[in-house]
Amino acid sequence: MAHSITVRLNKPAREFQAGENIGFNIRAGVQYYDRQTKNKEWTNYSAVVFAKPGAQEDYYRSVLVEGGIVEITGENIKVDVYQGQNGQSITLEFLNAKIGFATSGNSQQSSNHQNHPEYDDSIPF
Repeated sequence: MAHSITVRLNKPAREFQAGENIGFNIRAGVQYYDRQTKNKEWTNYSAVVFAKPGAQEDYYRSVLVEGGIVEITGENIKVDVYQGQNGQSITLEFLNAKIGFATSGNSQQSSNHQNHPEYDDSIPF
């Protein structure tokens, strides 16, 4: 079953070389009010998407920026639990992630996956 979330990026995606492609590591958090603890808490998310050099790479660089709004979809979610600077941290990682809707947040123009530059579904996560 696919999972999806739409988030505003507080930081730009981190780029890395992935063979002939470019990887973009997206990290985001969504704040919510926990009625049991009566505190504001965070749900952390991460995903990696891959782009071919050229138009798709340029598109991801233009929308995966601070303030950008992006819909991330993944086939599955992996729960990562680790010790962070402030104690235990849990992140939900989208597996085999793809970008749906995305906008840089700086303009009224947006795009959905039908208008993206072509991407290769065969690139492993």
